[in-house]
Amino acid sequence: MPLSTYSQTPLSKYLPRLKAYFNELLDFQSRIWVVHIFEGSITDQSFVINEDGFKEPLEWMKKRDYQGKMLDRVDKMKVSQVIEVQFEDKMHRLMRVK
Repeated sequence: MPLSTYSQTPLSKYLPRLKAYFNELLDFQSRIWVVHIFEGSITDQSFVINEDGFKEPLEWMKKRDYQGKMLDRVDKMKVSQVIEVQFEDKMHRLMRVK
């Protein structure tokens, strides 16, 4: 059987989409953020968010009612990127570390 005929299986047209799905899934589960919430000099809070512990992407942010536009910005962050978002009456600084 010629190699070109053998490599074209019924599933081969779905392979790129399947790869993309698993890459996205693995990327989501390996993302880590440091979130610092500025409240006041004494009451500031910092969190380390590891998505390995969540069932869906950005679950921590969604539970805190981050708006869709904010979620899009966070989702598109690259490693070592820092963004600040004003949320309610507090400034949130997020850094993606992994």
